[in-house]
Amino acid sequence: MSIHSTGLRRRHLVGAAGAALGLSALPLAARAQAWQPTQPITILVGFAPGGSADQIARQLSYAAKDIIPVPVVVNNRVGAAGAIAAQATADAKPDGYTLFVGGGSETTSVGHFRPLNYDSRRSFTPIIKVSRAPSILAVRADSPFADMKALIAEAKKAPEKVSYGSTGEGGIFHATGIVFEKAAGLKLLHVPYRGAADSMTALLAGQVDSAFGAYEEMKAMIDAGRVRPLALFSRARLPALPEVPTMTELGVPVALDNMKGLMAPANLPEPIRRYLHDAFHKAMQAPGWKDYVAKSGLTQDYADGAAFQAEVVAAVDLIGKAIGK
Repeated sequence: MSIHSTGLRRRHLVGAAGAALGLSALPLAARAQAWQPTQPITILVGFAPGGSADQIARQLSYAAKDIIPVPVVVNNRVGAAGAIAAQATADAKPDGYTLFVGGGSETTSVGHFRPLNYDSRRSFTPIIKVSRAPSILAVRADSPFADMKALIAEAKKAPEKVSYGSTGEGGIFHATGIVFEKAAGLKLLHVPYRGAADSMTALLAGQVDSAFGAYEEMKAMIDAGRVRPLALFSRARLPALPEVPTMTELGVPVALDNMKGLMAPANLPEPIRRYLHDAFHKAMQAPGWKDYVAKSGLTQDYADGAAFQAEVVAAVDLIGKAIGK
């Protein structure tokens, strides 16, 4: 090879390396095959304002305001354990402008209890998982059940005597109760309510013996000493509640976290999916989002779309097996 051709080759390699470095420095839109939103993006939420899904959507929207060049608007489509918002997303055009907060009841449990016109396995394009929260079984501070072992013993002795409240028929906490019954070999009395606030009110009023819920929705009452968490239905202990054991530690291997993330309609073009993933992943690094996660009691739990979908399918299968479907 001549000196001249070697020099050309070196210049070619240097140029290619410079181009690669320049590509890595390009903004999100350029790295995603030049797709960029030109109209507002709507995040649908299947639950009432103020709840966990709603807060997550609003905090992500705010964290993304300096990353995504169009407004990100939150729209609450409340009802059917989140299925109304999920259905609206499944029916929407896959153009990147309609997302919803998924991973909870609407994509894991509700389909086992009522017919749906969408399928969690095929109707959506998962974008990103942002958090998880363990399901907690809690009792009033003055409950006779000193711990989970006492509650289990009573439930086995008297089937359907020990009651638990949930946030609704077919919701994730109803499903958690069923999975718990199956794993522990007992039968509880399920009392559904129209959300976390109603379920917690019933618990404090003595209308139910216990209640399933998310830590972020129980945090204020736990901190005030009004309710006692007996156990976590999660993979690991919660740093905010280091003294509360997991069910696995108690000999009943049940873990069913309440996941949250963003999903879009099925058949979303890859450049759009990549742009949205990268934008919201970057939003998860924003100080405001991190502060919200720390104060709310959520656990930040990033996963890309494929891993998020795998977790959703695993939860669907776990619940279906417990129900007998």
